[in-house]
Amino acid sequence: MKTSLLPSLSLAGFVLGAGIEVAAQTAAAPEERVTRSASGRANDHAADELRNPTTFEVQRRRLDEITVKPRVDASGKGLQSLQSAGDSWIYDATTDLFTDRDGDGYFTFLRVRLDADTIFTRTWVYAEIYVSADGVAWEHLYSTQDFEITGTSPDDDYEVETELVSGYSTGQYDVLIELYDADTLELLDEYGPNESPEFELLPLEDSGRDGAVIVLPPEDDGGGGAFSWLGVLGLLGALRLRRRLTH
Repeated sequence: MKTSLLPSLSLAGFVLGAGIEVAAQTAAAPEERVTRSASGRANDHAADELRNPTTFEVQRRRLDEITVKPRVDASGKGLQSLQSAGDSWIYDATTDLFTDRDGDGYFTFLRVRLDADTIFTRTWVYAEIYVSADGVAWEHLYSTQDFEITGTSPDDDYEVETELVSGYSTGQYDVLIELYDADTLELLDEYGPNESPEFELLPLEDSGRDGAVIVLPPEDDGGGGAFSWLGVLGLLGALRLRRRLTH
């Protein structure tokens, strides 16, 4: 379902400039990773806007709840055999970085966009997004819902937008996409630093380290979808797009 577009960035900046200040309700524990994420069709909104704020969901996870796996040898593609025989694959993917409040060159908001193709007229897939700050292991960041891809259409791009709220130290992060068949759960393809320089050494840090005042739902509210409108407006007001150019 197509979402409505967000207010313009200039309007959000005006709201922030009017003196809105957000107080922290619940501090994240040091051993937690906290994110706000939304996903959907890339053409749901303009490229310089975030997704509809009502679709952003808060995810709080202890370190022992996060899937971590070792990285494959960077000397070659990890899924060459699958890609040569696969029915669906990632044709292209990009990353964008947003929001550097303190101007230190490290950003708090990551957009991952992918164009998946298939030999079929249409098929259903889903994607897993991972990040790595140590070059040794991949840490799970986000799982998309199932989405449909149609042949080799250029108009079915899918994207994930994530704000690193807390628990993510300042550093250079690599990013990995894994594409799965939604029916068989088969791993179809991957796209990461081995495929594009856009997916390596991205300067990221969480919003707390970037000077933001964090608003989190109570841990017992049972709603991963809880969010703060004021927090989103603050994010929009401080939004600064850093387009990752292909080298």
